Amino acid sequence: MKRFSVLLAVLAGSFLFPAAAEPDNGKFLPTVEFIVPNHVYFELGGGLNFPMTFFNQGRIAMTGIGGNGYIGAGYNWSGWLFGLEYFHDQWGQGKGSYALMQNFKNNIAIFRLRRVLSQNSIHWLPSWLEIVPGAGIGVNFITTDYYPSKRAKEDDRMNSVSLFDKGANCLFYGASLELAFFLGTDMMIPFAGVDYDAFYDTSIGGGFAGFSRIYLGVRTYPLGIITDVQRHRAAKKRREEAAKEALLAAEEQKKRDEQLAEEEKRRRAEEEERLAKEEALRSQEERAKLAATWEKPAATLTASPDTDFTPDNDGIGDSVRITPGAERLELEPEHWEIEIRDPQNHGFRHWSGTGSLPESVIWDGRSDDGELTFSRNVYTVHLTVVPAEKDRQRTGMDSLTATTAIQTGILMQVIIPEKQWKIIVNTIHFDADKATFNSIPREQQEENRETLDSIARQIKLHGSVSVLIEGYANNVTNTQREDREELIPLSNERAKAIQGLLMERGLPEEMLTATGKGGANPIAAWEDRQNWWKNRRVEFIVTKNE
Repeated sequence: MKRFSVLLAVLAGSFLFPAAAEPDNGKFLPTVEFIVPNHVYFELGGGLNFPMTFFNQGRIAMTGIGGNGYIGAGYNWSGWLFGLEYFHDQWGQGKGSYALMQNFKNNIAIFRLRRVLSQNSIHWLPSWLEIVPGAGIGVNFITTDYYPSKRAKEDDRMNSVSLFDKGANCLFYGASLELAFFLGTDMMIPFAGVDYDAFYDTSIGGGFAGFSRIYLGVRTYPLGIITDVQRHRAAKKRREEAAKEALLAAEEQKKRDEQLAEEEKRRRAEEEERLAKEEALRSQEERAKLAATWEKPAATLTASPDTDFTPDNDGIGDSVRITPGAERLELEPEHWEIEIRDPQNHGFRHWSGTGSLPESVIWDGRSDDGELTFSRNVYTVHLTVVPAEKDRQRTGMDSLTATTAIQTGILMQVIIPEKQWKIIVNTIHFDADKATFNSIPREQQEENRETLDSIARQIKLHGSVSVLIEGYANNVTNTQREDREELIPLSNERAKAIQGLLMERGLPEEMLTATGKGGANPIAAWEDRQNWWKNRRVEFIVTKNE
């Protein structure tokens, strides 16, 4: 009774919290695994047979409508169903004057290979539906009676074929398509299917015969209760994790609200301070007279090196020393901030503080989130200094600013030490939706030349290597159709164009391989639109030859 109650609870939980269907890893190839007992299945089914025809006998239906029944067993390996099955088919008498048989029977032992395509493999499918294509090969043991039709008389076929008669056994082939309905448990999975089957017969005149079936069946995993319990526990864990994430999100939102309130409070205080300062210095002549007694303060900013910065841990140009300064201030600044912005003018790295400016800060090429710079890009450094209140009143300047730029070189990111490296570049420009360079501005053409020259030099320095050129694009619609029909062909053409340009720079053809990846492996998520530019890139995988 207790076991029955547990089973009912698991089944109820499966319906309340539906998950992915029977085992399916979502990939084409199965996952390496030991034999799992709860992946063993049995099947039972039956249905309707349509009249059988012989291909070399024209379109004459040799039989009437028939029926079928079958049983089978097998193993589900990561969504691939390997099964042995026995089918019994039987037809009635053919209706036409040239039809030949009555009581035609197939006894088929067949090996079938099918693939479960669930929501794991086709994301738009509902969780309760599976598509199961398959194919099979086996042996057909035929029995039949001829009846006195015009055809039987002409062919002198007033006899019968019995089981295991000579020529009555032949190879059998089949292809099928099924729709399975996952009800939240592996204990019972009903399905409906259609197939087409063919065999080569010599017992009744020779030639290929074919027929189609429609059938209903049910598949059961005797130990599926194990999978059901695992699925129920996984669903429970997901709910608990979702609850934790919701709680953390609420806490983070509370912190953000408090920060916004604090910022609003500070803004109001600054506004009141500004109004008070304007009141104190409302006389334009007094402010001009006061400012005339002092030189205007200024911010300074330098970066070393400011070109060919390559933070790839090769010991050359791996970091930049940024030196900020503020001249002609009486007091230490109230606040300072150094911000590095990426080529799209988005914030990338940030330092800030109060009081004296630091002698220098060291930048390792990474963002606040740990993201590494791209090759051949220009990053802008901005310094903002807020003087002390007395200096602001004295000079009439609320802030001092300075800007400088840092250009990265070609980064050789280490994949395998002394063996394999990666170069990521997004400054090779093409004509819109083409793999040519005819319409881009002269500045971009010059930038292409410098980038490819630098890449060729870097590759040559590494001796005997193989280079895989991978072109990437941004999937704007986030669909497989755009990737398949537009992005992969375009990125492949662009990768091959770059291959040709590197060959012009002295790299041998046998060293280079080019391929298009389309929208695969995006650096920026589809929701992160402001960083889509990072997905439009070319990657060079450089591997030292043995």
